[in-house]
Amino acid sequence: LAMLKRGLRTFEKTDGKGGSDEHSSSKLEGLAFDGESARATAYRLLNVMIDNEHHYQQEQGEFVMAFAGYSVTVGRGNHFSQSFPFILESILKPILELPPFNIKLIVRNSAIGGIPSFPYGWCLQNFLGEDAHAISWDYGMNEGNGAGGLESYVRQSLMMPNAPPLFILVDLKRPRLDVLHKYVNMGYLSDPIALGGKEAVNKQLLALPEKDRPVGLQQWDEWGAPKGSPGQSPWHPKKMEHELMGWLLGMYLLDAVDVALSILETDENWREKLLHDRQYPNSAMGDASQNGEVILPPPITDVSSTGVTSLLHGAPLESDATKWHMHRISCRTSFLPNISGHLDSIVLSGVTKDEEDMLQPRDDSLFNGGWVMDVGSVERETKVKVEKVGGLGYIDMKTALYGIPSSGTLKLWLPYELKGKTTMDNDAATNYFNAVVLCEVNEKRTDKECNMLTDLTFLVGDAAVPKESVSQIKGVASYLKKDICIHVGIPIEAKVSSKDQGFGLTVDVTVSGSGVTRESGACSISHVIWEHQ
Repeated sequence: LAMLKRGLRTFEKTDGKGGSDEHSSSKLEGLAFDGESARATAYRLLNVMIDNEHHYQQEQGEFVMAFAGYSVTVGRGNHFSQSFPFILESILKPILELPPFNIKLIVRNSAIGGIPSFPYGWCLQNFLGEDAHAISWDYGMNEGNGAGGLESYVRQSLMMPNAPPLFILVDLKRPRLDVLHKYVNMGYLSDPIALGGKEAVNKQLLALPEKDRPVGLQQWDEWGAPKGSPGQSPWHPKKMEHELMGWLLGMYLLDAVDVALSILETDENWREKLLHDRQYPNSAMGDASQNGEVILPPPITDVSSTGVTSLLHGAPLESDATKWHMHRISCRTSFLPNISGHLDSIVLSGVTKDEEDMLQPRDDSLFNGGWVMDVGSVERETKVKVEKVGGLGYIDMKTALYGIPSSGTLKLWLPYELKGKTTMDNDAATNYFNAVVLCEVNEKRTDKECNMLTDLTFLVGDAAVPKESVSQIKGVASYLKKDICIHVGIPIEAKVSSKDQGFGLTVDVTVSGSGVTRESGACSISHVIWEHQ
């Protein structure tokens, strides 16, 4: 119990009338939670049973837990299968498969080593799947004590089909705990969890001789992968810390299972009550504007310095500034693992076809006359080292389209993905699209590497984009103090065009900086994000 209290936080609603500690505190109620948080998680499981009965009629309903983050969640230094999401799976899966649940637990570890929370946060459905019931955030080492990136990520998660998700914060920093607690108090999150790791362990136990330690703390200093494998750094959890993290999550979810069983045993009207709650939700998430958009609260953190507040937090309604909404945001990315929406799908022309293994170096000649799907030198070197110890099961890779001046123009087509709108060719693009964002690979290169602001030129909707209409997104999409995304303005003259019974926006990208070379650092595009009007 003491270990759970140190390593796991759940959040219960408070009235906010007490002191700062009371207002911001999060609390765990012990192994027999039976609080609002565990009950909300129990309802998730019961709703999966209802969905399967009424809609899917499969042998088993599916509960999808999709984990995001970077190297900690990937399990660097260990085998991928030893990362904490799969430890949780081994604990919970056999329990949920039993009657009366008959639920198939699907666990996805979609974390990618060495990335910030954005642009990933704009691409949650691409990486995690639109069917995710639970999602996680693990970017604390990159984002200091700040909570702006987390709040933006939370707001993106509230746009997902199964919103609000069971939100798992892999971090115990107070400012980020406070954000989750406030979203619970406002009624937008029902059962978030904050997960620690080594924080849960009594250091006095680790000081004991190996044979005298509890079983779960034995071999605490050993990695799961062969000695010398990439990623065996002090900041990465070792094998038994991943075991502990999976166990902490498992204990919480098993308590939710107990609560669900109690409801099944004591309330014969549980189905009717949950179906009623769906029709008449008693939460802030049930409040929607007249066009069906989710209504959000005013943000807690300030991201105005980024220049793309609407993409991160949304915007206030014209009729009521106390209520915010977010336009549909679409993403295409070349990063892996990618469940849907690969960058290739929006490429019209300008790419050199190459069937070589991604870990094989590309010849310079490939870049003459087309952009090339490739990986950076650091990424390739790291992956090759991993292959030498058997691959370790990792599935993440930071691939991108790379271009130099001789590569010519990369032509993209961004489909308009809101239903119910029609248009004619040559209608003004600003009637349908609010913003376009391009992001590069976050990699360490030379001081002479491509600068997206100055070395690229753009045509959007067949209209030239002035240099002053291209701006760096500051702060939130940043890794190791390098900002990696730009906002490309949509000219008033830009027009939409039709394709495959739909319509969209063309974006032409050309490397205009004459000094850009592969050796110094080619231009790269790994994510394309656009906001609908």
